[in-house]
Amino acid sequence: MNTTILTTERLWLRVMGPRDNEAVRGYFRRAWTFGEDWLPLPPDDFFTLQGQRCRLAAEEEARHAGHNLRLFLVRRDDPLERICGDIWIDCIERTVRHAAMIECRMEERSSRKGYMGEALTAVIRYCRNELGLHQLEALIAPAHAAACRLAERCGFQPLEGVTCWRRIGLGWVEHQVYAVEW
Repeated sequence: MNTTILTTERLWLRVMGPRDNEAVRGYFRRAWTFGEDWLPLPPDDFFTLQGQRCRLAAEEEARHAGHNLRLFLVRRDDPLERICGDIWIDCIERTVRHAAMIECRMEERSSRKGYMGEALTAVIRYCRNELGLHQLEALIAPAHAAACRLAERCGFQPLEGVTCWRRIGLGWVEHQVYAVEW
């Protein structure tokens, strides 16, 4: 499927379908190794082609129903057009709050170059203007200083006294809830 939804100065932000399972699996293998300190343990079939095909099919169905949207980042200067990051807008709620959760991930070769800030800024604008959302929330481990700085640069603020626990690796880690509203 591989459809570009947003374009920034240096990136294409694309949705992927079940036929893109090999590219997505390769990306997740690279990104998971780089970010494993901040990620939950993946299901057993996560790094298999069949597992990714099933997940992409389920995401495609949920996307068409308006429940979520995962955008894969592709650098425009990469001749192989490899995925270098993703932003997942999940739990889209349009009844009262018009809000969603957002989660970002990047592979190491493309990190620390400003790509995620560029992409996140475009996605926030897209959520406001195209999806009609009023708020995005992100769960960030306070020890993940780079993620905290990125969120704040993009307009997210920590919600005072609002935390939650997420299973990361084999343990539970308290996360600060950040939000951006418009």
